Amino acid sequence: MIFDIQRGVAEDYKAAKESLAHRFRPAAVLDVRGPDALAFLQGQLTQDLRALAAGETRPAAALTPKGKLLFLARVLGAPGGARLLLPAGERESALAHLMKFVISQKVEIADRSDAFVRLALYGPGALEFAVPEGATRLPEEGEVATEVLSPAAERESLERALELAGSVPLTEEVAEVLRVEAGRPRFGQDADSGNLADEVGLQDAISTTKGCYVGQEIVARMRTYGRVNRRLVGFQFPEGLLEPGSILILPDEAGPGKVEQGRVTSAVLSPLFGAIGLGYAFRDVPVGGRLLSAADPSRGAVVRALPFSE
Repeated sequence: MIFDIQRGVAEDYKAAKESLAHRFRPAAVLDVRGPDALAFLQGQLTQDLRALAAGETRPAAALTPKGKLLFLARVLGAPGGARLLLPAGERESALAHLMKFVISQKVEIADRSDAFVRLALYGPGALEFAVPEGATRLPEEGEVATEVLSPAAERESLERALELAGSVPLTEEVAEVLRVEAGRPRFGQDADSGNLADEVGLQDAISTTKGCYVGQEIVARMRTYGRVNRRLVGFQFPEGLLEPGSILILPDEAGPGKVEQGRVTSAVLSPLFGAIGLGYAFRDVPVGGRLLSAADPSRGAVVRALPFSE
């Protein structure tokens, strides 16, 4: 699906850039508790969690033994263990994966998704928003200036506080435009189980100093002896939007035997940047390089660095 809000700067887009906007994010919340909780997660996730303090948040990923992505998460330190925050669509697969490896360890895993709401705040006014008692303020993530994790029972009081603060609710369309502008990949759309972690630009989620974890050997080998063949990039579409899934080729290969050099995964019309998207470009295609649509060589994509900037 292509999102278009360029027909007029939407009120919520403007608020997200200039004042305060918000969105309740569908989310999964998994609690991992017990004497062995952090040691267990240390062996399962890419992030170093040994010194994770209560209330501290770190990005992380889970990998297969072959280094492919299983899920992305934010890890929130909590007394007696940690709390994993994931997109709602990753709940079942993440829970099943963790439960498979928890046998014989002093760890309990509980699905607390229904007990919390996850509120994303956008704009320069986000840090001034007062967090209700019992809620946790989380650091920025891509386009999100700050996030609030609150007990679900407090949602109505949160909504009243947002109204008093003059916050504008974001539509899904505008939220998607802001996400693409920030270059934040969505699992299941811009990244999936076919991707290596380094292809997706998850450097902040991967520790280079921690001990063994599932998939570490592949990550270390790639960083020591080579580099990934493709990487997540931004695309600008001078001739108009290309649909997600569009295959991109080099300009001199528009014909039989064409070789894929890129692929579009997200596409939006941004009021600020025009027709843009996310996707993958092969490693020899530089920033500023132009690729063409394999289906329609009259239309192309120019590789841009992430996040998009003026």
